Amino acid sequence: MFKKPLAHQSNATPLRSSVRRQLLNSIFEQYPSLLGKDHSGDKDKFENGDYNVNGETTEGISEKDLGKIILPEGVRIANFETSVGIEGTFWLTPDGNPLWMTFGRNSKEYIPTLYLLSLPIPNPPIPLIQLHNPIPPPLLTGAPLFIPAVRNLSKSWLIPDLKEGDLVSFVTSPNNSIENVNYIGVGRIVTKGGTKQALENRINNLTNDNGEKEEGKFCDILCIIDDHLWELGSKPTLPSFQLPIPVKALAPPPAEAQSDPPNSSSSSSNPTEPPQIQNLTINEKAGPSQSISSPEALSSTEVSTLLSVSLHQALFSGSLQQSIFPLPASLLYSSHVLPNRPAYIPKDKRDEIVIAKSEWKKLTKWMKEVSKEGLLKIKESKGEVIVQSYDPQHPSLQNHAGFTTIAEEEAKAAKKAAREAKQDGEANNVNKGQAASGSGNTVTANKGKSKEMVIEELWKPSGAATSFWDAAGVDKTILHPPSDMKTYIDGYLAKHSLIHPTDHRYVLLDEELGRAVGVKKPEPGQKMSRDEVMKKLKSGISWSVVLDGVVKKGNLQPITMTVKTRQGRKTVTHIYGLETFNIDIDAFAEEMRKICAGSASVQPLQGSSPKLNLQEILVQGSQVKLVTEALLAKGIPKKWMKESEDSKKKK
Repeated sequence: MFKKPLAHQSNATPLRSSVRRQLLNSIFEQYPSLLGKDHSGDKDKFENGDYNVNGETTEGISEKDLGKIILPEGVRIANFETSVGIEGTFWLTPDGNPLWMTFGRNSKEYIPTLYLLSLPIPNPPIPLIQLHNPIPPPLLTGAPLFIPAVRNLSKSWLIPDLKEGDLVSFVTSPNNSIENVNYIGVGRIVTKGGTKQALENRINNLTNDNGEKEEGKFCDILCIIDDHLWELGSKPTLPSFQLPIPVKALAPPPAEAQSDPPNSSSSSSNPTEPPQIQNLTINEKAGPSQSISSPEALSSTEVSTLLSVSLHQALFSGSLQQSIFPLPASLLYSSHVLPNRPAYIPKDKRDEIVIAKSEWKKLTKWMKEVSKEGLLKIKESKGEVIVQSYDPQHPSLQNHAGFTTIAEEEAKAAKKAAREAKQDGEANNVNKGQAASGSGNTVTANKGKSKEMVIEELWKPSGAATSFWDAAGVDKTILHPPSDMKTYIDGYLAKHSLIHPTDHRYVLLDEELGRAVGVKKPEPGQKMSRDEVMKKLKSGISWSVVLDGVVKKGNLQPITMTVKTRQGRKTVTHIYGLETFNIDIDAFAEEMRKICAGSASVQPLQGSSPKLNLQEILVQGSQVKLVTEALLAKGIPKKWMKESEDSKKKK
């Protein structure tokens, strides 16, 4: 309801005392549970008052004091209109927190907000339903609630018996227990037959249809944490409490729940439930022969939701630019969707986020559904689904909020582990080398290859293209890996619709991109090849390199080995560029003398500035293979070695 900002809100005006008293009486009449009564007017059914939220009883506060909490003196009224044209009314505290609301003109149904539920009220005004944690992300953007997202479905004494149209509040717990739950939203039951019929539909689906049938939406979301209604107020910390047993539940609690504290985490089944409900924890769709042993297993709805946001992340982040399409759906799923699963998924649950455990079960079914929504354009060829393209302006991408992915988290952890392992390995090698040298042993390059040095090239914006990188969302204060460059560029092109409509090898130049690539005032429709754009943008940035955690400015040049012929058939191998990799020139020359069984000398690198103090090693004979092996033994990656046979040295 409030997933987007309000279209209009009038100035709030204070209520007269008489109007406030009339409104308070109407609220108490609509919500007798606030006074410890059920909706039929019977006295307190909370079993001696022990089951009240926040640990208080109906005897702990008077009706007058309760009225000051739920509708304080100085309360103000304001009219509003939502982004979809629904009109309504707010009642706000003097500080501006919306406590109550109605939808529609002259409506007398006063709906509590999260701000009202955050107050120290002894009894909840509306029944509570606990949801799984993590909350399916679409719920946070106003999507309807489906029954698989509800917890405690196998414990019907914790599920309130509600009818279609009844209001309900949603709670959740960080560890999915019935202790320490927090309010997160308010909704309205939309299933015909209410919660009882929704549960029966769920059971029938699991036992008769192998979980393939969609039961339909269960609740509409009226307000939820972090929506625009929540943003209107002071956003207080929502209190934690134990989940109370409903006044009117789907079934009476079992003997264990009656004898133990009502919020016990007992998992015993309800002996009064029908046989098909007993011992069934409905957390994922399963066939009739399957038993679901873990109450913490993710439901198929949650799996589907997480796969959907993973697809949105892959398209949103720019890793899936239009130029790589057409693309087999299987490759899209394995190489892009799975790596972009959210890192906030617990590690022991990540293997569950796969298509086989989703509502679709099959990749083809999912791709067809996404295609119907207009996000992807697909076609089937020889039994395989081919994704032709995607719509970068689709609402699901426009409203998507990026997150850290599993692939990013694993890459970061791997780099850290590699750096630490390399540092430990180098320390051990130094100690071993010193010990061998002290004992008079000869150390050769063939004793074994050490762990490879961790080398990373990094960049940050500089020069004339700085404003373009700003527009692309690049942080100018930090260094970025080369892979990020393509991501930022593709993201900018997609966001501004600059990909050539008929030839994806070319991009259109807007004013910002044109300046960055040297075209001051690009003509409308002027294009440039994608490779040329990348080349020009690369040449206008500042490069650095990280060698085992040490940052050095400038481009990294490889170690070069050049074999030259002198005096007829006499050959000499020149080796230079060792200083960049922190290799001791004199020590390496001595090592080459022993390995090659010939002379090796050190001299200044010809053509270089004397201020740089660069040197090269001259080894007798053509020794490229032995030099390469020695460098590999020191952990230098092969890609950072360059062989130049009978070529001129770089000046």
